[in-house]
Amino acid sequence: MRKPIHCIFLLLILGTTLSTQAKFSKISRIELRPIFHRQFRQPVFAAPYPAPLANCPEPYAIVEKPGTIRLESLIQKCNAILLDHREKVSDATLEEGLLGLAFPKDFAQKGRYYIYYSAARPRRTILSRITVKNPRKPDTWEEEELITIRQPFSNHNGGMLEFGPDGYLYIGVGDGGSGGDPRGNGQNLLTHLGKILRIDVSTPTRYRIPADNPFARTTDGEQAKPEIFAYGLRNPWRFSFTPEGRLIVADVGQNDYEELSFADKGNNLGWNIMEGMHCFKPKTNCPRKGLVLPFFEYDHTVGQSILGGYVYDGTALAEYRGKYIFGDSISGRIFAIDYKLSQPQAELLIQAPGLWSSFGRLRDGELVIAELQSGKIFQLVPSARVGERP
Repeated sequence: MRKPIHCIFLLLILGTTLSTQAKFSKISRIELRPIFHRQFRQPVFAAPYPAPLANCPEPYAIVEKPGTIRLESLIQKCNAILLDHREKVSDATLEEGLLGLAFPKDFAQKGRYYIYYSAARPRRTILSRITVKNPRKPDTWEEEELITIRQPFSNHNGGMLEFGPDGYLYIGVGDGGSGGDPRGNGQNLLTHLGKILRIDVSTPTRYRIPADNPFARTTDGEQAKPEIFAYGLRNPWRFSFTPEGRLIVADVGQNDYEELSFADKGNNLGWNIMEGMHCFKPKTNCPRKGLVLPFFEYDHTVGQSILGGYVYDGTALAEYRGKYIFGDSISGRIFAIDYKLSQPQAELLIQAPGLWSSFGRLRDGELVIAELQSGKIFQLVPSARVGERP
């Protein structure tokens, strides 16, 4: 998500293959169908709740930006609360609030999960471990703050939490905000800002640094933060892992380009030297040696705030199985891309008005997307492709 922007929906007629020259079709390849039996207050994430819950069959955890995590079912209305953190969460701007949630595989046994949120006075973002006494009835809980990051500005907070195939927790942190990364945080290894962090939270107290983190052997504050996994990021709002274990990061752009990148240990993804595949600072002849450039980008005639998604492994959209589905928060365009190709192109699936905040996965592998203003969550379903001739 980027700094507060009025929702400008670009009503351009472009083609079904995304490039700066191609045109989009008016034909929708998919539809968005509302699910759940209620609307939410600024939903920013949805994930299966990995434990049984009394009177709430197959619950899902819905993160509301003001500071609440609700537990709801697709089958019935539950009105259950996992966490009400509104007294601690600062939701003063579009990019601040309760932003991330991740459940480890052993949640049902240990009752521990992780959240990422904004706080005020001083402005900062916090990664916390929440422990509930009984996951089947999570009405009492305790918080342990693991990492606190001072934020110089209100925007570019990142917020994604995801457990990788290696069992470690990955954390997306933005560059600290303003515009153009004025403090150079993306390239500064002495700060957590503008990074993907990776930590081992299997320890009972706080966390450990994975031995193979690229800067694991450095002393904190000496040469690099040991939690850093990859750097050179502007605002990695959402990321996810492919079935092969590769990390795809959607990094929200500055003035001209939005990008998708593969991130691996120690990678420098380029910001603020580069914006996408193009020089940013300096504008020409920038040093590209050692930088990992995106595998895909699009410019701001297409969208203005990339929304990372997931590799689709459901069954309803059979022709897109194995493709990475992502979107743009501002233009409302949702795409599918074959990320395994050397020069992939993106197929437009639908353009839907809204301020889209996050994709999520259902238990059966189907995808949903949350809309911030209406509070609705929609499932991606097959379309009749209105407008096509039989």
